Amino acid sequence: MDGGTIAAYAAWAAALIALAGAGSQFFIGRKQADAALISAKAAHATALDAGRHTVAEFRQVWIFNVIDTLCELNAIIATTQDGSRSSEDEKKLASLRTRLEILLNPDESPNVALVAKIDAISGAANDEDKRQKANEAIQAARKILKTEWDRVKTELNPKTA
Repeated sequence: MDGGTIAAYAAWAAALIALAGAGSQFFIGRKQADAALISAKAAHATALDAGRHTVAEFRQVWIFNVIDTLCELNAIIATTQDGSRSSEDEKKLASLRTRLEILLNPDESPNVALVAKIDAISGAANDEDKRQKANEAIQAARKILKTEWDRVKTELNPKTA
């Protein structure tokens, strides 16, 4: 064999080796890209889950704020007569009602109805009427809070919705 043929065979062998190396690098690169995609999808799912939990925590805090406000408001209304309330009680009632209005969405009719029911308690003719109106307000509040609790559960587990 002459030198040119040997060089041609050597070049051909080197090309085959380079091709095999490129093929293995392509295979490895593809596997790394697949692994990176899986990792990115997992990170995205984790971020979505964290976001859902954060919103659910905020909703839970909101629920507790509404409950606390309603309880305090109802305690003052239930334990005092309209004419016997001190100016401090009147200020506290006005503050709690305002707080409740701020906490509740004015665009949702159940929320508007709850505030109206609370306002109706003050206009009750007697203690029995006041108890009945207070019970109606509590029932309306329970429906609102149940709806919000269902939203929390749905946000935490959207697959069941």
